[in-house]
Amino acid sequence: SSVDESMLTGESMPVEKGPGASVIGATLNKLGMIKFEATKIGKETALAQIIRLVEEAQGSKAPIQKLVDRISNYFVPAVIGIAILTFIAWMFFGPPLAINSDVSEFTRALIVMVAVLVIACPCAMGLATPTAVMVGTGRGAEMGVLLKTSEALERAGQVKMIVMDKTGTITKGQPSVTDIVVKSNKYKENDILRMAASVEKGSEHPLGEAIVAEAGNHDLKLSDPQGFKATAGHGVEAQVDGMQVLVGSPRMLAERQFDTKAYDADVSRLQGEGKTTVLVVIDNVVSGAIAIADTVKEGSFEAIRQFHKMGIKVAMLTGDNKQTAQAIAREVGIDQ
Repeated sequence: SSVDESMLTGESMPVEKGPGASVIGATLNKLGMIKFEATKIGKETALAQIIRLVEEAQGSKAPIQKLVDRISNYFVPAVIGIAILTFIAWMFFGPPLAINSDVSEFTRALIVMVAVLVIACPCAMGLATPTAVMVGTGRGAEMGVLLKTSEALERAGQVKMIVMDKTGTITKGQPSVTDIVVKSNKYKENDILRMAASVEKGSEHPLGEAIVAEAGNHDLKLSDPQGFKATAGHGVEAQVDGMQVLVGSPRMLAERQFDTKAYDADVSRLQGEGKTTVLVVIDNVVSGAIAIADTVKEGSFEAIRQFHKMGIKVAMLTGDNKQTAQAIAREVGIDQ
């Protein structure tokens, strides 16, 4: 089966799951039927672990806070000592009081001592850092940023390079059809799109949903597929209007020994533009290609530009193919 784990990972593409694989509570099954057993409950669940990480981060001490605590250990006794010396100095060596003064020498010395304690109180020193850490980690959690330790929060200001994922981070995570290539005189673009969308009606894969959505944009009437069969991560096939239609990846078609030479150049070109390409086979003949791309989020380019202005390099780490990754990197100005 395929499971949508975007609520936890931010990755829009489903994760393939086989027998014995672990699934996470609150994720969505996207393909077929899945039978699972709950092995962890309560505090052992993934959500509980995330909550615990946030709480531990709020309770942990940043290096600067540890330094402040060490200083406070000496600062507090020093301030008390200075206050006592101040009291003694004003009590026995202070200037004489006015003849008609309502304040005794003891009271005057006590007031000055209290003033020293108030001015030099180390409370702010001990409270400022943990307060900032609690607010920072709490606000980060609200915005989807998980800080495991206070030290990570402090060192964030010293970051020189940021490594980020592509899908769902730089891009929208919502694929859409960008190109349809047809080199057969027998079919037109809308024919290929309608056939592919009719097969994909029975699929819950994001690429299939993108094809069906594009057919809807063109007001195409879809047929009901017969004998639907899905190969997880590779493609789907079914009978549409009496014809056997297969929609799959170039790799899948090559493994099944279909002749894809007529579309090899187009597939390479489209992948070089950062697009995922599927081929449409009708009655054992490769009849068209459909390119699907996950477009860049609004604001991604500007965010990366701001990182560069701050002197921070940006790198992209992705499991996508090299050509697609390089195309997206060029579009948003990523360093590597």
